[in-house]
Amino acid sequence: MMRRMRVMFGERWLVRRRSYSWSERAILAWGKLRRYYLLRYRPGYVEESLKRRVGSCDRTGACCKLMFSCPLLSWLDQLPLCHAYKHRPRSCTIFPIDERDLRDRDIVDPWDSCGFSFLRPGETQEEEEKSRQVELVFHV
Repeated sequence: MMRRMRVMFGERWLVRRRSYSWSERAILAWGKLRRYYLLRYRPGYVEESLKRRVGSCDRTGACCKLMFSCPLLSWLDQLPLCHAYKHRPRSCTIFPIDERDLRDRDIVDPWDSCGFSFLRPGETQEEEEKSRQVELVFHV
């Protein structure tokens, strides 16, 4: 049910905008409300969750297109560029808060994976890397 396509145009990939189903829109809207609530009223949960986060940003720009495309986002040489990067809101700075945010992000861009992942409680970073390699090999 993936409706977005990549089209080769010269040497550049152009991404055609896809339309979301009503259920996908509801999931993305709920995610926005959930992140606002967590940042505003549950800072302890956010702090604990960020301790489990590993990896770094791969600059896919998918988090800037959740529900609607950020007006401060532009593209430079196929990489997203934020015009308010130094003064961006806290919700942008700490995204993703938890695994649910990664699932929301995968609705927007299922082709490019996010550079962040989360350790399970009690899991070490080495164990997480091994499980990720197994997933890549077996395409789980």
